[in-house]
Amino acid sequence: MYKKSLISAISLTGLALSGCAANQATTYPSFSPAPVAKNTSTTNFAQTTDNLMVILDASSSKAVTYDGDSSNSSVLDVEKQLLQRINQTIPAKAKLSSGLRSFGSGPCLDWQSTQLLQEVSTHSSNTFQSNLDKANCASGGSPLESAVQSVATDLNSATGNIALLVVTDAYRLSADTLTAATALEKQYGDRLCIYSVWVGNEHEQAGKFLLQELSNIAGCGKSVDIKELTSNTATAAFVEEILYSRTKATKAIVLDNDKDGVPNSQDKCPTTPKGAKVNSAGCWAFSDLKFNNNKASIRAGYASLFDNAIKILKLNPTLIVEIQGHTDGNGAASYNKTLSMKRATTVKNLLVNNGISADRLTAKGFGESAPIATNDTALGRETNRRVEFKASYK
Repeated sequence: MYKKSLISAISLTGLALSGCAANQATTYPSFSPAPVAKNTSTTNFAQTTDNLMVILDASSSKAVTYDGDSSNSSVLDVEKQLLQRINQTIPAKAKLSSGLRSFGSGPCLDWQSTQLLQEVSTHSSNTFQSNLDKANCASGGSPLESAVQSVATDLNSATGNIALLVVTDAYRLSADTLTAATALEKQYGDRLCIYSVWVGNEHEQAGKFLLQELSNIAGCGKSVDIKELTSNTATAAFVEEILYSRTKATKAIVLDNDKDGVPNSQDKCPTTPKGAKVNSAGCWAFSDLKFNNNKASIRAGYASLFDNAIKILKLNPTLIVEIQGHTDGNGAASYNKTLSMKRATTVKNLLVNNGISADRLTAKGFGESAPIATNDTALGRETNRRVEFKASYK
């Protein structure tokens, strides 16, 4: 009995010296992520990071209560809550690989200095969260350099750009950490950026300087205090910085060579004379022209539709026009072709009567053969009953 009690006492003493927190599931407050990398009229986003490797501090100083708020949570819990928010904020559409490693020592890390919780693999929010929850206690010293050295191997198969995210208080870390980071930068070069979030208590503020040095070694990245990431919008901005680049949006150049308001890509009549009134297809057309039923005479009041055409033809004396008549699909095709020719001729005569030389004008009837809208509705049929001008130059 005495021997058993002695062994138990020694074991408890060992745990106390290692600073191991009791295994306890982390409670995650409700969180609604803000949108990330949404293009706007002024800003475009492009994903530039292909791999996100996270290093989590699980040393003994994380077992103590966090004094940065009133939650009475351990520092480890606060770290995990942050990573949970970041994980939820990463867009589902992101093509990303992720990995997770912790550092410390003692029983919480199976007596190792660093522990791989998730190997680098295609990012899944659920998988990452499940692996994060494996870090359920904190113990031992702070061998961050061991974690950084191991990351060099973790990333061997990674392709593309890498973001290393370190979550720690960086308090009393060995200078070997900077040496390990320098070696990592040498191995991965411009592919690597180092980000960090300082999560610590007031007396551990000095660790912030070391974290900034990590980003300086990589030449890119950022170091922030967790208090800067309390809102969902701040978290989203941090995720954007890690995963995306932003550029100023530029207006797409829409070509419209004939300046008729219809882009070249949609313009079926790309050489319309300047100032001509066009339809949605970019053609010099008169869809509102009304004829009496089975008649070729223009109704009273519609002749003024051609004032624009007469003006353009007089301003451009070398312009010649084929006047093309069209009908809807009602009636026999042969009848419609004849009717469309008569109507085109009527328009030609109207122009001649207004001072346009007849040798500049040709009339042609297409009947119902070239609809630009459906003939199944009244509006569609009205649109198809039109006269178009096909312009060219002598």
